[in-house]
Amino acid sequence: MTATINTSKLGQIRGKLGDGVTQYLGIKYATLESRFADAQLIEERQGDLLDASTDGPTALSLPIGCDIELGHVQHSLPKKELPQSDLDCLNLNIAVPSDATSSSNLPVLFFIHGGGLFIGANSWPQYDLTRLAKLSIEKGLPVVIVAINYRLGAPGFLTSKELRDAGYKSNNGLRDQRVALEWVHRHIRDFGGDPENITTGGMSAGAASVTYHLHSKTPLFKRAIVMSGSSLLIQALPYEIHEENYQKAMAALGLADVSAEDRVKALLEMPGQDLVTKLPPSVRYVPALDSDLVAPGVTYSEVGNLASKVLPGKEWCKDLLIGDAEVDASIFEYLSPQMRNNCAKRFIAALNENVGSHSEIAQRILDAYQVSEGTPDNEAILSILKFFTDILFHSSTLSFARGWNGSAHVYYFNEGNPWDGPWKGRANHILDVIYFFQNLGEFLTPEQRQVGEVFAENFFKFCHGIAPWPAITPGTIDAGFSARIYGPSQKGTMTSVAQQAFGGETLRRSVLVRYASMIQISSTSILSEASMKKRRVLRILLYIKVAAKSYRGGTNGTFGGDWGFPRIWGSYRRELGACGDLVGRHSPTAKEDKPQTPIIDPTKSAEEDS
Repeated sequence: MTATINTSKLGQIRGKLGDGVTQYLGIKYATLESRFADAQLIEERQGDLLDASTDGPTALSLPIGCDIELGHVQHSLPKKELPQSDLDCLNLNIAVPSDATSSSNLPVLFFIHGGGLFIGANSWPQYDLTRLAKLSIEKGLPVVIVAINYRLGAPGFLTSKELRDAGYKSNNGLRDQRVALEWVHRHIRDFGGDPENITTGGMSAGAASVTYHLHSKTPLFKRAIVMSGSSLLIQALPYEIHEENYQKAMAALGLADVSAEDRVKALLEMPGQDLVTKLPPSVRYVPALDSDLVAPGVTYSEVGNLASKVLPGKEWCKDLLIGDAEVDASIFEYLSPQMRNNCAKRFIAALNENVGSHSEIAQRILDAYQVSEGTPDNEAILSILKFFTDILFHSSTLSFARGWNGSAHVYYFNEGNPWDGPWKGRANHILDVIYFFQNLGEFLTPEQRQVGEVFAENFFKFCHGIAPWPAITPGTIDAGFSARIYGPSQKGTMTSVAQQAFGGETLRRSVLVRYASMIQISSTSILSEASMKKRRVLRILLYIKVAAKSYRGGTNGTFGGDWGFPRIWGSYRRELGACGDLVGRHSPTAKEDKPQTPIIDPTKSAEEDS
């Protein structure tokens, strides 16, 4: 069935009606003159009826991106075959209650997908909006949901002096998101939404994007939802590093020895898939410190400081809902399975290298994470990934919450993955957003579905301005702390509230906080290194005919501020050496290999090794 609305500036729009929800799909929010040009907001539209009953084109990206994400989820869904476009990808999907009108004034949830700023689309089946919108109606907390596409990879984040001199700005992907927000402010009332009551949310790289928009001095949204990621994890780099990155890209495209003018012309005119398939994994796609959208100075210490002015959005964004999953760092092992080989000895070597004279602290950390040289790989890898979850994801959660000027609500997603695979029984990266969108509900037990429904209901409350659980005390995580925990339902726990940031049912560890002040290092690029690793490994998958025998590169970072642990991630990667052959694990055309050994024993209690 279809439904048609008359808008004030966009004419008639026909959407798709079902289950009490109307979806308007593939609506263009901006136009592009070229793949690197500024997005031009669509303020009004003239002409015939606009058919918004089918999804729009996706951004240029890895063709098997959806397979990669669902592979980590450990469950598949039927996929839509949609075209990719460099010029027509700036579109959005909207889901509203079917009885919504321009006077409904419903809260708006504006969602930014993840994917390492290199893959992702609002039309992937795991992000279908119907069930989420329907659930909001059933819970008596109806919301208007908007999910966007934005430029990824090279069109979204490649920059250089010669591109900027030619008029092509940096941070196109973030600029696209900003334009989409402006479109929502201008037009969402026609669909039943309140432009003054927007909650912007995202997961992983989408969460990082949300926190990058806090650099704006101009208010953009009322509330923020940050799921398993932030700008502290995917850190912006200065133009000098982006220039080196650009030169790598030009060499790979065979453009190193041509003029700047010819290079720019080639980048604009070459087949779009060349920008996906021909650029090597060493080319980085992260935001640039342009002092426009993204300013320097964002560190853990600054983010966690109530008095800091480094993020203007902390003043105008009223409320924050932020959290992480039990083993978010699982994404690194998934994308680099060789990581587990002899991992205990390599991790110990990396840790000892970086604590210097504090060898006793290294041993205490190893004891806390239950790692010794004799620990088998399948046990050690889980402990090591918990370490990186704590230092890369959980630390970000607590820093943002502690330094938030308004109300900050913290959650811990501990519901175990229910499907067969290495992460069965654990809350791995991406699982929280899967439960949130409800699109695999028929493959869950009633208890698991209940966890997902309560999770989403609390988010709906947040969008409505209702505190879903007590906020933490601003400026501290040591007193007046409160966090909502989701799962594990297999132990009879659907949801609970913790009064402490670490230990017990939180399944988070305090050891790094305890010793952080004793090991102070100045920079924070370990976070950049970790996020770069994720994107580079994604891009190795493009080289289907070549086994990725040795995966190295990049700078070895340090982890600073009040979480002062040094270059452990970089050192660990050096110790790991080869990345291994990722093709057999992720390529849809790869032959079946022997089953992968699970990372854990699914029957083992999560608390036993926390």
